Parts: sequence; C-alpha cells; structure tokens
Amino acid sequence: MSIVKYKNKNSGVVSWYESTSHYDPVTKQSRPVRKYLGREDPATGELIPSSGKRGRKKTDGSPDGNPEVSSSDAPLAAVKAQYENRISSLETLVKEQQSAIRKLEAEKASIVKKISALLSEITE
Repeated sequence: MSIVKYKNKNSGVVSWYESTSHYDPVTKQSRPVRKYLGREDPATGELIPSSGKRGRKKTDGSPDGNPEVSSSDAPLAAVKAQYENRISSLETLVKEQQSAIRKLEAEKASIVKKISALLSEITE
C-alpha cells in the first residue's frame, strides 16, 4: 500500500490516493486499485481529507423543499436575506415609477388635446 499524488495539469489541483496492487487473473497482470483520500492544500502541502461520501450532498426532505439552515450556511442566509430585502425595495420603487409614468402620460395626452384644439381655433 502506498500514497500516490496526481496533479491536474489544467487546474493545478493535487489529488491524493491510496494505491494497492490487485492481480487480474484474466489479463495475468497486476492492476492498481486506488482509493481517493482528498486534495492537497496548496499553501501548506498537507492533505485536506474528503468526506468519504460519493456524489452530491442530499438536501433535507422538508415539505417546503428548503433544507434547514446549518451553522455553515448562516452567512449565506444573511446574504440571501439582504438580497431579498433589496429586491422588494426595488420592486416598490418600480411600481412607484410606473404610476408616475402613467400620470405623466395622462397629463401629456390632455396637453396634446388642448394644443390641437388651440391650433384648430387659430387656423379657422
């Protein structure tokens, strides 16, 4: 059993594996069997162990579809709340501006009617 390090040339990430030999009777050759251990910290060169679980992390099966907020997700929840507050304030601002636009368009239409009436009186 030995530790093997592989460096991804594109990303520069170094992955650590535990390698053991396994004899394949069909091909009559020895093949390595590797177990992923984790990544290497680029600053210190130490191993950052993996969780040992494969695939994506599963979400909590809560009825609303949102997993419970863990302590590591607390900063994300705070940022999300800030953005939601900002979105709601921008939505109210947009509604106010749309109502102002409607009022100005109505005022413009009445002014255009008055000008057209004055022009018709002048030309007669």
